[in-house]
Amino acid sequence: MKFFSTLFIILLCITATFATKIDHSYTSIKPELERYTSIEQWENPNNWSPNIVPSENTILIVKNKSLIIDFNLDVEKKVVGAIDISNEGEFVVTPHGSIFITNTLTINPKSALVIEGALKVQKAVINASNAKFSLKEIGSIDAHEIFLKIDNYIATLNGHISSTYLNIHFLDKNAQLRIGDEAEIHIQSDLVVKNKFKDNILGDLSKITTSGCQGNEAFCKQITAYRLKLPTIVDYFDIEIENDITFAYWETSTERNSSHFIIEKSYDGENFIELGRVDANGKSSSENPYELKDDKYEKDKDTFYRLRAVQQNGEEFIWCRHLLANHLDKEEFGIEKVYPNPTNYYLKLDFQAQKSDVLDIKLHHTENESIWDIKPEIEENKAVFDVHHYPAGSYILKVKMNGQLVYTGNVIIHATNSKGNIRNSQAILVEEGEKK
Repeated sequence: MKFFSTLFIILLCITATFATKIDHSYTSIKPELERYTSIEQWENPNNWSPNIVPSENTILIVKNKSLIIDFNLDVEKKVVGAIDISNEGEFVVTPHGSIFITNTLTINPKSALVIEGALKVQKAVINASNAKFSLKEIGSIDAHEIFLKIDNYIATLNGHISSTYLNIHFLDKNAQLRIGDEAEIHIQSDLVVKNKFKDNILGDLSKITTSGCQGNEAFCKQITAYRLKLPTIVDYFDIEIENDITFAYWETSTERNSSHFIIEKSYDGENFIELGRVDANGKSSSENPYELKDDKYEKDKDTFYRLRAVQQNGEEFIWCRHLLANHLDKEEFGIEKVYPNPTNYYLKLDFQAQKSDVLDIKLHHTENESIWDIKPEIEENKAVFDVHHYPAGSYILKVKMNGQLVYTGNVIIHATNSKGNIRNSQAILVEEGEKK
């Protein structure tokens, strides 16, 4: 992640307070090597016991030894289901390393976790006690849930954490968490701090931003409240034909730093020509209707109309509609509407598509540098996504139809109190490929 300048050295232990339930049946394997430096080493079955290459269906068991990830697994699109470190074991991700754990990372008492590269994990249960716990500036952690327990230990965070939930529990008056100068901690939903002692957390607490804070009142007063600013949201894009003249209509519900809109036309869906531009409102929290006329519509040709919403910083969002030859505006293929937006439970897409059309839909978190690859429930011409377990914040929704990008737009998901497993949302975390 481009803004991740952090590191994470962590210990984890399953206790009654932070019991970790892995809701998946995994195949247990053990690493034969201490350091993995290439995809060739990783995919060699002889380097694992039994001879099974790690996948989302495996749990890596490491006891009384080190497991060092010294290459970028994300680039290779490789994941691990779960990792369990115990018996004074150590898990290290070097500055060259990156790993995504699709379920739970567990580091038991007297074991250590060192993150100098990038760690992505659904749930991390961290027990900082009687083992090495150090957070460096060159690593980062991107998670759904983090449970941190500190017992008679001084832990220092001097990097970046982004998580939906963070729970910190101090068990001893000598337990401390020091927030370093380079620290950046962003919690999209709830932060819970449990401590009955004073001065457990030292440093600039304003470096912590969260939507909600529970527990220590003095601590919660010093952190930064997360204020989500609504971006530009286009509510709909519609094409109507009157007397062989085409009218493009669209409307925004909110605008933030919007510059202008461009309407384009194509006969093949790939090569577009500009029809005209319309100045945007710039900043608005009310409905703003827009329109543009095309008086050269050819009804005997397949026609694609594309709306480009251009921001002041040059960022663009697109919305494409497809009119079939000799069908006028009776059928407009593509995305009809995305609603409700903002949302905190369901996100719905109305669309028109032919039976042979293939839809690919991704939801990109603008702050977590990751994509939630949604598998929606589809009934006729409607796709419904359960998003109430997703991290709160601003997202970019991308829709491809038959390999062509037909929609990109802002989606806002508000925080909820639900802490269910994100897999209940039918979501799988995957890395974003080339920017479109």
